[in-house]
Formats: sequence, C-alpha cells, structure tokens
Amino acid sequence: MQQEFIDTSKYQISLHSIDSRFSDLKNNVNSEFRVQNPIPLKNIIRIRLVSVEVPLVEPMFSEPKGNVTFRLKIGASVKYINSGEILAGNYTAGALIAALQTQLRNIHSAFNATLSSISGLLTITNNSLQFTFDFASPIDTIASRPTHWGLGYFLGFRDTVIVSAYSTTTGGYSVTATSVINVQANPYYLVQMRCPDEVVSLTHRISGGTFISAFAKIVLTDNFYQLQFDDGANLIRKEYTFMSPVNIPFFQISLRDPWGDLVNMMDADWSYTVEVTEIKNSKMYNNMLMTYQKP
Repeated sequence: MQQEFIDTSKYQISLHSIDSRFSDLKNNVNSEFRVQNPIPLKNIIRIRLVSVEVPLVEPMFSEPKGNVTFRLKIGASVKYINSGEILAGNYTAGALIAALQTQLRNIHSAFNATLSSISGLLTITNNSLQFTFDFASPIDTIASRPTHWGLGYFLGFRDTVIVSAYSTTTGGYSVTATSVINVQANPYYLVQMRCPDEVVSLTHRISGGTFISAFAKIVLTDNFYQLQFDDGANLIRKEYTFMSPVNIPFFQISLRDPWGDLVNMMDADWSYTVEVTEIKNSKMYNNMLMTYQKP
C-alpha cells in the first residue's frame, strides 16, 4: 500500500531497511539476528515484509542434515563393517557421483558409480562381490522421515536398505536408483519475526501432523551461491494486521528451512525491508484500543 492511497490524518506508512551487518545480536551462523530501532516505533497497526535479499550459501549436504554418510557390507559379511562419508557442501549431480565413487573405491576397488544421461538414474556396480547399502541418516529424527531420510534419498533411492542383485548385463552385482538424483537447493525459506512478540500469519505443515508457525514464506529462484531476491512479485502474502496498536522496539528475524531448522548461513550477511503502518489519529487509536482491549 502507498501513502497517497490512505488518509494521512489517520495513518502514516514508513519503510525500514534492516541489514545483518549492523545487527545488535545474532546467532553463530547469522540465520537469526536482531536490530534495535533507533527510536521505538509506536502505535503500529500493520507490518509487511517488502523484500528479502539473501545469498543461498547453506550446504545442502552436511552432518547436521544427516545426508553425507552411508553404511555398507560386502561379500560374506553379515555386519555393516564399512562406511563412507562425502565432504559437506553443495554438489552438481556429476560431482556428487564422483564423491560417492571415491568413497566406494576406498572401500573396494571394484565399485563403480554411473549416472545415466538418459534416465537420470544412478547405478552402482561391483563386478566381484555382492553388497548391501544402509543409506539412512545416523540421526534418528532424520532417518524416521518419510522422505529426505539420508544420503540415499538424494541419490534417488526410495528404500533405506538396498541389496544388490546379480546382473547378466554387467556381469556383476548392481543396484539402480528408482528416482532421479537431487542436488537442488531448498526452493523456499520460512521467515520468523519477533518485534517483540512473535508475528504469526503463516502455518507450515511438516511430517507427523505438526506445524511450524512463521511470519512469511520467501521463494528462492536461483541455485547455490546466488543472491536471492524476494520482492513480493510472486503475490505470496507477507503482512500482518495487529488487533490493537503495538510498539516495536526492535526487529528480530530468523530463517528456517522446510523442516523448521535454522538455516546455516555460514555467517554470510543478508538483509530485508519492512513496511509499518502507524496510527496518527488519537480518536481512531482510542477506538481500536477500546474495541480490542483484553477483558
């Protein structure tokens, strides 16, 4: 909403640019920070997230995400005695397959991992020994998810335990994924805000029938290491109207991923802009206060 469209004797709109480089308080990865307003904003009736500028730097493969390790048993072994771990970071499909193959060949030289350019499916072969993968995350809360439960899901497997079968085509044992490899960045973040109370205008359903409360959802349109801009052009509502006028001494904002975890911003800086609407008319202020005051 623009100032010229409203009664200036009743309301005043102002914009506030907030940058993590000038934060008063932040967490160790800079996904949550607070900026104190030089002068507390008073009698605010509406708040809107106008824009967000955030670099997409979080590692999609990392130990906290539970998707960099696997367990393996080969030959006559009845126990998972071998394991592998890829480096944390962001990958192309080819780079991820290369990292996986390096780990597999460190365990047994006859392993080979190939990605079909036609089907997009990964095949892992061993010409001499049968093998079994356990691709589930070592973190129980992640391993229990219906999707994205570990490295194997990102590689295109839909079962956590995969047993190889002999193939006359390859002349050895092999497993083939049933879905395409996934190395894409998160398509969106959830924005939580306190100023000082939490502002909630969005609920986000996650597994187990639970929900995450947030202020807004921002859409990420580019890939890794690109600066993401969400300026409201996608028409997703990012505003909240208070039941009665409030004072805002500070803005505290955080970024959450689709599972509700704080995003690892790797201490990279980001910024956003908020628009607030202030009541300027004392009569209107008193009327709203009387209408919505707590009993």
